[in-house]
Amino acid sequence: MRDLLVTKAAEDGAFRARLLAEPNAAIEERLDLKIPAGFDVKVHEDDRNTVHLVLPPTTVLDEADLEQAAGGIDWSGRGRVMGGGWGNRSVLD
Repeated sequence: MRDLLVTKAAEDGAFRARLLAEPNAAIEERLDLKIPAGFDVKVHEDDRNTVHLVLPPTTVLDEADLEQAAGGIDWSGRGRVMGGGWGNRSVLD
């Protein structure tokens, strides 16, 4: 998905501007998906003098993370994910 968005932004100036200004909305429209409320996508533009370093989330679990881990996934074959959310997956993977 990331490559699709980067390619589209390189080819379409209006999409690039929208992706920088309103990343969630631009991604939802381009990929025809719904990003969950409270999940924010940040888009940064590198230039000759700026490079962005993206750090992974902290490994310290808060209460919500612990509840998610405790609920986990039902491995019985029914495929139900307890608690929902995006977990550690990136929306752009």
